[in-house]
Amino acid sequence: MLHSSLGFLTHELNEYLKLRTGTSDSDEDKIFLTNVATDEGVQIPDNSLGLSLINIEEERVFKDQKAARLNSNGTVNRLNPEIKLNLYILITAYFKGDNSDSAADYSEGLKQLSYAISFFQAKNVFTAANSPSMGDYDPDIRKLIVELFSYNFEQLYNFWSVVGTNYLPSVLYKVRLVRFQENAVADSNVPVEKIGIKTQGR
Repeated sequence: MLHSSLGFLTHELNEYLKLRTGTSDSDEDKIFLTNVATDEGVQIPDNSLGLSLINIEEERVFKDQKAARLNSNGTVNRLNPEIKLNLYILITAYFKGDNSDSAADYSEGLKQLSYAISFFQAKNVFTAANSPSMGDYDPDIRKLIVELFSYNFEQLYNFWSVVGTNYLPSVLYKVRLVRFQENAVADSNVPVEKIGIKTQGR
């Protein structure tokens, strides 16, 4: 579910970037689902954007109780409540170029990052109805809501220190709600259809 949700968003954003840059017929991707960096350095391909998962949190506000399902044989299966997750994704511009014009590379990176921001400003709710390709990635994805998320300078410094590379132009988004339900039966019982009150002996 994690890989399919983020793979879908990467695909949608890639199609938009190709449209904005006039390369819609090109096979060359503009954004990649990848780590920001490893011990070997930045992992985002040069002259492109990277979409990276940097944190996962459980959504507790809308947490359900144990679900019950009535089967055709009259028994009731109880399932553990589904897990709802919020994903924090970082979109990073990595444009170092092959020439000495670092200013032009930096400017191009900011332009591509601006396109990504424009995309999610125009469309931040994704469903099977408005995004037909969603089902190609995972039919269990119901809805993804993408919200801009801001963090302060201290958090920014800590994050890039952990990543182990210099700061790169980037924007952080919160993706709600990725749902997990394995459909494993926790217990099965015959449903209660009548309640009787015994008064004899009082």
